[in-house]
Amino acid sequence: MRRTSLAMADKFRDIVARIGAVFREQRKIDAQRALQRYHHLLAQPGDTLPLNEIIPVSKQEDVSGNAHGSDARERAAGEPAYERA
Repeated sequence: MRRTSLAMADKFRDIVARIGAVFREQRKIDAQRALQRYHHLLAQPGDTLPLNEIIPVSKQEDVSGNAHGSDARERAAGEPAYERA
């Protein structure tokens, strides 16, 4: 009985080792696919922006519309402004 339990334990370890190897190989494949898919998002050493560089913002006229997409400048002066709830 001792021999059969040792043989079963060896088979179990072999199966677990094979499964572990398959998982490692699949993770390697997935990592390579992710690198290929998102390589354009990875910053090159010379492409990074310095922390103190100012990023230009669009003009005030471009962003003057409110969340509903209307522009306060388009309303007539005498026309009351109605807000949506």
